[in-house]
Amino acid sequence: MCMQEYKESNLYEQLFESAENFQPPFLSTDGAETFYARLGGPVALDSPSCPLGLNKVWSTEDAFVIVYTLVDDLYKQLFGSQAFFRNSPNSEPKFTDAEVLTIALVAELAAYQSQRAWFNHVRKNYLHLFPRLCDRTRYGRRIRRLRPAMESLRRHLIFLMNVDLSQLRVVDSFPLSICHMRRVNSSSQPFEYFATVGYCAAKKEYFYGFRVHLITDLRGVPVGYLLTSGHVHDTKGLVFLLEEESQLEEFIEKVIQILGDKGYVGEEYARRLKEKFGVEILAMRKQYKKDEPVSVYNEIVGKARKIIETTISVLTGKMNANWTYARSIGGLLTNLVAKMTAFNLANYLNQLMGEPVLRVSSFIN
Repeated sequence: MCMQEYKESNLYEQLFESAENFQPPFLSTDGAETFYARLGGPVALDSPSCPLGLNKVWSTEDAFVIVYTLVDDLYKQLFGSQAFFRNSPNSEPKFTDAEVLTIALVAELAAYQSQRAWFNHVRKNYLHLFPRLCDRTRYGRRIRRLRPAMESLRRHLIFLMNVDLSQLRVVDSFPLSICHMRRVNSSSQPFEYFATVGYCAAKKEYFYGFRVHLITDLRGVPVGYLLTSGHVHDTKGLVFLLEEESQLEEFIEKVIQILGDKGYVGEEYARRLKEKFGVEILAMRKQYKKDEPVSVYNEIVGKARKIIETTISVLTGKMNANWTYARSIGGLLTNLVAKMTAFNLANYLNQLMGEPVLRVSSFIN
């Protein structure tokens, strides 16, 4: 049975175990039906008050069906037809864009590190779901061409989670290392004109590669991100990120304050952000005396911004966002967009099931 046939059938009866196998047993027996009915709709204002009792760990086949059902609906809603991203005369390929996106997103949820290994795994074990699967090289070209589609899906998932209702954001950055510093001189130095040497204050070490600048809401859901060379300072990265996000009118209209660590401190810097973007940066203040007690201001801001550290920990520890197998800037950007989209997808599904967000490591068995 292919993906479209799965979608057109009675989905929730195929995806989940029978009601008597739900844990704990006192939960509603129609949890799966509720989940399917809400799939693709906004969840923050009408989310379940308690977990629906669905399996916390899905099989890979379950994940394929759920993700495809959501992605196919959102793709048609956002873009209409596949001709939107096609350059060839074949505007309706048999292996659809929604299937390409589904394979890429489930790969990130399953934490596969190699695109080649994942594609071979899908072709060997799940060809019954994707009977018209194209060859690997064509899949790679199509997923790179669909990078804007993935980014649009990511932003639409933010809309479905009602992230824009919050007027506070949290900002931080993390390194995306290409190779260890001691191997730079002997390596082929991939991304020679893009990657540079940067310093990670959290680990107190230098790295060779890129820096990912990230803005989240107070729940840790990524709202915006930007990839820069490794040497770019956090303050400049935030300016670049705000310039990009300011093109979306709803961002600057609703965001009032951004919380940051000590890397964003500076009265002149804060004044410029306020004049240019209309947002206020609340950065932790530096304390130069080691025996000096932590100020109340630093304690409040530090506690509020800890959530982004959890987000970065999940992105780097579970989804391998701090390194890459890619050896082209296009491939690197595609991988990063796929990880961010899959991360927001997992957050959306968690909200839909009444589970905490940021719990993305236990989706697929």
